[in-house]
Amino acid sequence: MRIILKNSDIFGAASSTLCLIHCIVTPLLFFVPFWWTGLNFIFLIVSFFAVYSSVKKTSRKIMKPLLWLGFIFLSSLILNEEIGFYHLPEFVTYIAASNLAFLHIYNLKYCQCQDEECCSQKK
Repeated sequence: MRIILKNSDIFGAASSTLCLIHCIVTPLLFFVPFWWTGLNFIFLIVSFFAVYSSVKKTSRKIMKPLLWLGFIFLSSLILNEEIGFYHLPEFVTYIAASNLAFLHIYNLKYCQCQDEECCSQKK
């Protein structure tokens, strides 16, 4: 858990990318074991902690709502898929996962504090 919080953008981008791969590969399988659908919830848990930690460390205010909106959008699509409330094309989930991965990568590259003063000033 500490590793996820310390490297939240890396884990967030990796989790979102793995989620995207998981979403693409699932329809290609003829039979899907029960544990395969359980991966959705593991991705959501890892993504939650990655977004939570990234939001605390980002140096740009706009990244906070963007990361949370990206997470909420992806989460709602995954939960909708599990419940079957409303049918949406799979590419919508692909876009949401790609968006969250992009936000984490952007945050990692452009929105990190270089020293302790930067992060302490935004509180």
